[in-house]
Amino acid sequence: MNIRIVIADDHPVILAGVRESLAQEPGMEIVATAGNSTALVEALSKHSVDVVVTDFSMPGGEYGDGVAMIGFLRRRFPKLPLVVLTSISGVQVLASIGRAGVNCIVGKLDPAADLALAIQSARYQRGFLSASIVQQLEQLYDVSLTKREVEVLRMIAHGMTQKEIAEQLKRSRQTVSTQKHSAMRKLGLKRTSEIFDYALDQGLVSASQVARGQPEGSDDG
Repeated sequence: MNIRIVIADDHPVILAGVRESLAQEPGMEIVATAGNSTALVEALSKHSVDVVVTDFSMPGGEYGDGVAMIGFLRRRFPKLPLVVLTSISGVQVLASIGRAGVNCIVGKLDPAADLALAIQSARYQRGFLSASIVQQLEQLYDVSLTKREVEVLRMIAHGMTQKEIAEQLKRSRQTVSTQKHSAMRKLGLKRTSEIFDYALDQGLVSASQVARGQPEGSDDG
């Protein structure tokens, strides 16, 4: 079954480009587009939608933009996965997007394939950050974590097992385990449960995402 998508962006050229790019992806169906939050909410009220791809800065709509719009969408459509496609470069703003409950963020200068991966991840309640977003968020850390270590910590914080992380990133479980423990050593973390606290403190995930993602039992290695 196709993933049914609504795209929202206040720049018509970008909106058309994203639509054209996703139309070429197998298994994806664009059911509507919107130029502001008003049109976006109207589209979501009319169509059965699996994932929303939206710009972050999209003024002019009845429901605002930025964190205010995301908050409204979270309240009105609490189970609807969101992907934020943005040109925002401020790390604190990016962190605020995560705190608002969005765990799939793609930079507008990143490859189109990243957006497709983010949509697939969002559809199945997984997190995804494109390369440029990860690079910016690394500035939040007080230690020198590698890009791959950041990816692994983020996925663990969203409740993924090392097996699932290895499959998604196309790495061996041993490699994922090594990257996890290397990051924990740099951060001075002793237990896997502390990763969730650290991710929350750094604004990489929201409290509700940690509550949903944290496993009840022990980690798988």
